[in-house]
Amino acid sequence: MKITILPNRVIIPKDHETLMETLIRHQLPVQAICHGKGTCGKCKVRMTGYVSPPSDHDLLHLNPLELQAGFRLACSVQPEDGMVIELNFVESQDRKVSALKDLKKTTLDPRVEKVFIQSSKPSLADERGDWDRIVEALSTVTGKRYDQTSLYILNKVPDILRADKYALTATVSEDKILEIEAGDTTKRLYGVAVDVGTTSVAVALLDLNQGDILKVVSTENEQTAYGADVISRITFAMESKESGMALRIAIRRTINHLLEELEVQTKVGKNEIFKMTMVGNTTMQHLFLGLDVSHLAVSPFVSVCNKPLEFSAMELGLEINPQAKVLILPNIGSFVGGDTVGAIVGSPEVLGQGNHLLIDLGTNCELFLKTETTMMACSTAAGPAFEGAGIVHGMRAKQGAIEGVTITDEGVVCQVIGEQEPIGICGSGLIEAIDEMKKAGVINKQGKIVDPEKTQTLSPELKKRIRAIERGREFILAYGTRQGQDITLSQKDIGELQLAKGAVCAGIKTLVEMAGITVSQLDSVTLSGTFATYLKARNILNIGLVPDISDDRIKTVGNAAHVGAILALLNQQELATAGDLYRKISHVELGGSTTFSNYFMDSMYIERLS
Repeated sequence: MKITILPNRVIIPKDHETLMETLIRHQLPVQAICHGKGTCGKCKVRMTGYVSPPSDHDLLHLNPLELQAGFRLACSVQPEDGMVIELNFVESQDRKVSALKDLKKTTLDPRVEKVFIQSSKPSLADERGDWDRIVEALSTVTGKRYDQTSLYILNKVPDILRADKYALTATVSEDKILEIEAGDTTKRLYGVAVDVGTTSVAVALLDLNQGDILKVVSTENEQTAYGADVISRITFAMESKESGMALRIAIRRTINHLLEELEVQTKVGKNEIFKMTMVGNTTMQHLFLGLDVSHLAVSPFVSVCNKPLEFSAMELGLEINPQAKVLILPNIGSFVGGDTVGAIVGSPEVLGQGNHLLIDLGTNCELFLKTETTMMACSTAAGPAFEGAGIVHGMRAKQGAIEGVTITDEGVVCQVIGEQEPIGICGSGLIEAIDEMKKAGVINKQGKIVDPEKTQTLSPELKKRIRAIERGREFILAYGTRQGQDITLSQKDIGELQLAKGAVCAGIKTLVEMAGITVSQLDSVTLSGTFATYLKARNILNIGLVPDISDDRIKTVGNAAHVGAILALLNQQELATAGDLYRKISHVELGGSTTFSNYFMDSMYIERLS
């Protein structure tokens, strides 16, 4: 049995697997947020030629135009010989990776360096071993002893030593020699900082001699094929050893693909990268390392390890220099990970005088509060709505995504990434659309889309954009796109946003109350995360994502976690600061908290919340 994936790839399915499982196994792009349960409706593909009859899940999630055009959910399709499939995905760049412009100046001290040495030749009068000769020459130049190395290095010594008349460059870190190269390569010393998000992964390449960022690339975390959030990933990992292995392979493959992209774009060889720092939430770091995540799923939610970790690239299957150091920033608690520590390092103002709140917005939202007497952190499961997942026409911030919305009596104006016809809506567009819908009277403070027949306040143009569907109502943002469908926000979509923003707002109120202060006493509220870069303070406050506070106290800093990883890459003291923070910050578990539950219910309203 063979299936053709347009334009020209042929794949072979296994018996009893769905089309979605076949696509995932062949590493083909498919959104599998619910991991094949048929509840998310995101794994759309288009069948050409023979089209299988629609399943119940197809009828639930796809509109008549989509069904007629041959769209089906991959999780509901049983492969048949000769099928021809067009994958329904956007092959384009993400919205420009941002926020590294705020990178503060730091003293360059990466604790890895290259040293050029000229070794003496052996003779009958000098029968020292090749390695001993290199160590002595290096000691003469640096005044230090480098006695540690690896079999990988020793196997190269004879050839490298003689390749350029006993002139060579040693890459050293602490008291260990990481690499030897013939000739003088001291100008080529590089490192990477990696941010492993639940939905997206970003890698920054830096020149460790100059401290310059050479290139930043990002892509979707391939683990999304197994679930949209950390809970679904943990659940999948616990199914079997093979499941955990699949998640580990997926994230390592994602990083290695980005490293390949950096090599192509910058001409920096992967073997020239000698140091990596990594941040990610606790679950992502565990899955990357292949650690047991089962105890993160049950109370008291214990991780395998919170302290900073160091490995070689070879141990982790990363395609950089095999002896490169990989440094993983510490976790604070069960779901407050190294990304939060990185965000604090990347936003040092939150450690200043006064009361400061840091919100790291994403699928897993982490909160950090610093007052004059305490430092506390917690996480709240915002879910994937901020990333466009769980929304009928939601998508990541790629070309074609609606990122901004303005609603007037005359209609709706959408700001689209890439200034093209819209194909969906991303998180920033969703938040502004909800705010605009509330101001225009399309929805009330409970988030309900009004009945156009009973309201007297809406213009005729806005009334006709409200239509009844099987499960309530929806509001049309953009008519008849190239995929043969309108871009809409349904009652269910609004509910997903309410759950996400309600969890964040309730978490803030709970943390503030536990610290013994009020929201009005906060000197600053800093929102971090690539997604946060594109948010407007008025939208955030108007929908109640954060409790009501003066607009001028809200600041967005972009991907502060990635900035923190970069600073830790460049400077040993920044890395030490990260190592100190996880010991000093009190972790707050919101699970089972009645205070959080009470605030959560009150935080569902779409309005400014006290």
